[in-house]
Amino acid sequence: MSDAGLIPRNGLPPFLSGVLLVEASPKTDLLAQDPPAFDCALAAETALRCYGLSGAIKPLSAEKDANFLITLPTGERALLKITNAAEERTVTDMQTAALMHLAATDPTLPVQRICASLNGKAAETVTASDDQSHVVRLMSYLDGTTLSHATPGPNLYPALGNFHARVTLGLRGFFHAGGNHFLQWDIKRAHHLRPLLTDMQDINLRAQLERTLDHFEAEIAPLLPRLRAQIVHNDFNPHNILVDSPHATYPVGLIDFGDMVHTPIACDLAVACSYQIGSGTDPLRAICEMVSGYTNCLQLEPEEIALLPSLIRLRHTTTLAIGASRAHRYPANAPYILRNADAAQRGLATLDQIGDATVINALKRAAAI
Repeated sequence: MSDAGLIPRNGLPPFLSGVLLVEASPKTDLLAQDPPAFDCALAAETALRCYGLSGAIKPLSAEKDANFLITLPTGERALLKITNAAEERTVTDMQTAALMHLAATDPTLPVQRICASLNGKAAETVTASDDQSHVVRLMSYLDGTTLSHATPGPNLYPALGNFHARVTLGLRGFFHAGGNHFLQWDIKRAHHLRPLLTDMQDINLRAQLERTLDHFEAEIAPLLPRLRAQIVHNDFNPHNILVDSPHATYPVGLIDFGDMVHTPIACDLAVACSYQIGSGTDPLRAICEMVSGYTNCLQLEPEEIALLPSLIRLRHTTTLAIGASRAHRYPANAPYILRNADAAQRGLATLDQIGDATVINALKRAAAI
């Protein structure tokens, strides 16, 4: 130890302020891990042994887990979810606990329900064919059309906003130790994106995103500790929203709670809005209608509205930075990884063209502030 460290201070050490974030390195990229080694036969055996269920088994597509649709002889359907072994158990438990919390706080909310195992547990541990251990859960199955494969009807967006607010309200008061885990998709962690920009081939786009991160660090990050924060869904995107039909009039379900995190609710709303910036003469119509529906259930504060354009930009920046990095590491899967890149660039261009002041004023009118 240096002698300088032993020199008595003339006063107290500097005071620390802000939100204490554990500056942990990003966790293992789950999308780079092999999915659980389960086929239909092993899934059927697991369903019978853990839940006493038997029926027709059908594998479902999943990015990192192994999901199976079980159709019982009665016609009832359920989802058997075997979680990737690389996912932190605390995070898996948080997702389970959140769904159970929502079942208590808003029983009519259309999200999946957790089924009890034969042991009365919310989850069991099973071993795959490669001897890896996995968490398995049985959930109710939600019917519907994903919004990404539907045409929005005239009244859909206010209903989406109201639905989103109900989920947020339902999670208010929910606490779990996994809420503060490191998630690169969490907007408040945007400063961790800088190293990923080195994989971006478009020099002009990289410079634009660097300026966005400069603005975040200097102007936005210091304001986030002042905002209301809680554990949120954090991925209210068209692939996770189920609607009533291909010509959508109202939402009927929300799936995939895998990106849950404790963060400002304005960040959660920014994620939802980022996917709904349109084109043409009124590109803000959808997000304004969503905000209107949201505030009919959960009022926004002026500070939250004022930050929404910047937070939406940061979501687009996150999409582009993570996409560039993953596409560089896994070029064979680049088309899938970069599927949202064009929309993110259009969203950034639209916000720049309109200007933050105009966006904020439109959102304030929608929120009746």
